[in-house]
Amino acid sequence: MTTPAPTSRLAVDAADDNTVTVTAHRCDTYRIHLAQGLVADGLSDHLSALASQLNAPEIIVVIDTGAAEHHLGAITAAVVHAGLQLRVVPVRAGESSKSPEGWAKLIGALHRHGTTRRTLLLGVGGGMVCDLVTATAATYMRGVPYALVPTTVLAQVDAAIGGKGGIDYGGAKNLIGTFHHPAGVYIDPSLTSTLPHRHIRAGLAEVIKVALITDPRLLATLERTGNPLPDGQVLTEIVRDAIAAKLMLLAPDPFEQKDLRRLLNLGHCIGHPYEAATGYRILHGEAVAVGTAVAAAHTYLIGESELEDRDRILNLLAAYQLPVTIPEQMRDAVWDGMDTVRRVRNGPLHLVLPHRPGHCTVTDDMDRPAFDKALNDLAARS
Repeated sequence: MTTPAPTSRLAVDAADDNTVTVTAHRCDTYRIHLAQGLVADGLSDHLSALASQLNAPEIIVVIDTGAAEHHLGAITAAVVHAGLQLRVVPVRAGESSKSPEGWAKLIGALHRHGTTRRTLLLGVGGGMVCDLVTATAATYMRGVPYALVPTTVLAQVDAAIGGKGGIDYGGAKNLIGTFHHPAGVYIDPSLTSTLPHRHIRAGLAEVIKVALITDPRLLATLERTGNPLPDGQVLTEIVRDAIAAKLMLLAPDPFEQKDLRRLLNLGHCIGHPYEAATGYRILHGEAVAVGTAVAAAHTYLIGESELEDRDRILNLLAAYQLPVTIPEQMRDAVWDGMDTVRRVRNGPLHLVLPHRPGHCTVTDDMDRPAFDKALNDLAARS
């Protein structure tokens, strides 16, 4: 089955001799394929069909060095079996590669390889690679096609979904970025079996986030599977449900043009500044967990949720051994970093408040005393 190619058109309405209204329409269509063992059994056929549809002369695999250690052999075999020309561009693992310098380095590698406008980029790795490849594909030659094989839980449920790419700048997460939808996404939860448990837990923090927003049934599943960590078919179902929940939340405004008060930002208004303040020593999902915990504590302290709802959130985060508070010596740096988030949100913080599973709202902001009070509440509990 082929995927419809992107379509676009321009409508021009000459209202009078001095005014012309131009309306540009674009439709992006792509498929997300999800199955245990997909890379070993099916990826080759998918890539062959996609390259044929795009008239792609070759595939350039952009893979982080951590993923390459475990998965490059299988990815290479799939591309070769599809009968496609292959080049591999390794990217150093870690958030430091998701930077202007990392972006420029990748652009340079593509240029040296003679990448054409129809070369297919295949990003393989975690959230960093997904973000970097998306941003690079959007900007190189004003847009080249790309596909993603996310290899971490975080990437499978979040970074690879939605067509958002970004790079960090000036100590701010994703300050530079774009929207550029992939030609395909290929999700194989079995690839995550090589991850340390810490990375799996961090990825599941994003699942907890979407479950709190919109899917109490998924939240209940997570409460049942914290120890031992979910794997196999259980993890596949969790990933599938998380993707469905995220796509539902993205559907009304996929390019963030209408409303910056987005429920998907739960945990991120504080999580992103905390992640940056640590120099990215903590994982993104761990930072989101902290941001979610602060939001839950704040919601309870202002009388907008019940104690049992706050404790249910905190207990679930604890069950996955996720952090829930910010060290006192880092509070000032995080608070200062939240000003960048306010700029991105056009002024207000737009803090998401989790009232109870399946019911979240957005409030404009929180002041410093409320921020400290929530952190003190969490510190006293731990």
